[in-house]
Amino acid sequence: MKKLNSSSIISIIFLLVILVMINVIGVRNFFRLDLTSSKMYSLSQASKDIVSNINDKVLIKAFFTPDLPSPFNTTARYLRDLLEDYRAYSKGHLDYVFIDPGSEEALEREAQTFRIPPRQVQKLTDDKFEATKAYMGVAFIYGDKQEVIPVLSNITSLEYEITSLINRLTSPKLPKLGIASSGTEEDKVSMQQLYESLGRNYDIQPLNLEEPVGSDFDGVFLMAPRQPLTDWQLFNLDQYIINGGKAAIFANSYQGIMEQGVCNFLDLNLGDFLKNYGIAIGEDVLIDARSASVSVPERQGFFNIPRQVQLPYLPNINNFNKENIITRDLAQLQTYFPSSVDTTLAESKGYEIEGLMYTSENSGRDRGYSIRMDPYRYQNLSDYQEKSIPVAAIVKGNFTSYFAEMGPPGKPVPSEENEDSGEQETEEYDGPFTASTEMENRLLVVGDGNIALDTYVQNNPWGIMFMLNVADWLVQAESLISIRSKHIVLKPLKDVPNIAKKVIKWSNHIGPVVLVIIFGIVLWQVRRFRKKILIIQ
Repeated sequence: MKKLNSSSIISIIFLLVILVMINVIGVRNFFRLDLTSSKMYSLSQASKDIVSNINDKVLIKAFFTPDLPSPFNTTARYLRDLLEDYRAYSKGHLDYVFIDPGSEEALEREAQTFRIPPRQVQKLTDDKFEATKAYMGVAFIYGDKQEVIPVLSNITSLEYEITSLINRLTSPKLPKLGIASSGTEEDKVSMQQLYESLGRNYDIQPLNLEEPVGSDFDGVFLMAPRQPLTDWQLFNLDQYIINGGKAAIFANSYQGIMEQGVCNFLDLNLGDFLKNYGIAIGEDVLIDARSASVSVPERQGFFNIPRQVQLPYLPNINNFNKENIITRDLAQLQTYFPSSVDTTLAESKGYEIEGLMYTSENSGRDRGYSIRMDPYRYQNLSDYQEKSIPVAAIVKGNFTSYFAEMGPPGKPVPSEENEDSGEQETEEYDGPFTASTEMENRLLVVGDGNIALDTYVQNNPWGIMFMLNVADWLVQAESLISIRSKHIVLKPLKDVPNIAKKVIKWSNHIGPVVLVIIFGIVLWQVRRFRKKILIIQ
């Protein structure tokens, strides 16, 4: 056996020192090379910033049954890698532990304490599928506060969920967001899913525009009004905007009633009010060749057979402003009886305007007091005379109050006599009034308030996504948008010609064999060449 000389020993020691130093650097400075286009295996900068600013200990308990079948084992592995990233960037303030609740009865009781339920999964054992009890929940603990993901079955938006939970746990105060319509409980019920989705990151409060909007609101939504807004309600909204408040208005000029097959015009008293800010909602309902389908009964003999027919009054939007953070990662958005948004008024007032989403290349407008929604009315592309009609836009600038020249309206005086007569008595308003301001204001207007209503949202997950993005933009928490949109971009496979498919198929079958043969021939030639050289020498 050949002995190692001193230079070899020094080289080995030097190599070991290098390996130790690399490990030390790796522990202190976390690094990962992520080659995916969406960087799905790397934390977003927003997540790094939030977790690095934690001031106290966050403990994450992942209650996961080990050795789960696919695809649940992938979920556990991805969660472990993600939590390792969070720990690496937390400066020692975040730690995690994986717990098998099935190993001990006390651990199972602990999982139940966090309201993490077991679920049944099919597992292959001895060539047979058997139902087994599995835990797949995560608990987040920060001081005396707790948050839980009861069942983790989808990793699509896992980073957003975790970062949102950590942000909610560690923030001393959540941004306050008001949602106004008519201020009744019925409105809150009809937007229950919107309340729940926004409530994960915001302090959501129903807003009654009969009262001044407090400056403690970080943003305001005016959602799907169905009755005309009074001058007093407009005044309260105007003063909130003029004094630096951020608002988004979602409103339709028509109310679609599917059961009756009609669209009825809504006079919301928003026309001149919005024009004052260089934007307006058109008195129209948009039609589009790219639209959702509805079931229409068709007579065949003695029977009515349901048939799926496209309804142009339900445009499916896929034309987005890819430069704006709100819409750049949206793939589609189903709208319901939307109206156009006029973006031509801002320039004359010196305001900046930016469109967010538009109809398709084959679209148009319908008008009238009551429109009959005939699905067979627009059958040909020639029936659609317009293209790229704005459906949403943002306007920015140093706004002047809508009431700057006319002055504040009268303040309503509540009384029993007014309720009986139906007339509203008012008194002179002598409170604070701002006619203009030097600060930049911004207002977002969408010609569809239906997109977040419970009636429609079940078939429109992108609607809630859009609303969440708008909320983050309003309160300038735009970093959360980048996390939420990180994994939602649809990337369908490209259509490959049949001849290309056959070439790829046979290349996979024959290619490796051909490569081995070529490698063998090259190696054989190299050896022949070396042999000739040795003979010559």
